[in-house]
Amino acid sequence: MAEKETPEEEPEVAAETGETKQASNDLKVVIILHGNRTMVGVQSTDCDPVFTTLEGDLAAALSQVPALVESANAKWDANPRYPKAELPEPPASATPARNQPAPSSAKKQQPSFF
Repeated sequence: MAEKETPEEEPEVAAETGETKQASNDLKVVIILHGNRTMVGVQSTDCDPVFTTLEGDLAAALSQVPALVESANAKWDANPRYPKAELPEPPASATPARNQPAPSSAKKQQPSFF
């Protein structure tokens, strides 16, 4: 019996055959309301999120979501991920040698309190 391919398997097949991998259609929109300010974020699978802040209530934020999604899709088409940071190598830590006390031949006994 032949197995039916699911949409999740299609990008893997495309990667194996060397074809261009298509962007996922999954999209997450987050709206955070705080007083008269609103933060709206959009994220897609394997892409960095895009955020913006707006003035106004929920209705104003919802009216801006289509434009933000369109802007995010254009950004993701050009560059889905932020460039990887090139950090300098940390300097080699110079750990000082520990001075260990010399073993004493005569151990002092502590007084017994009990």
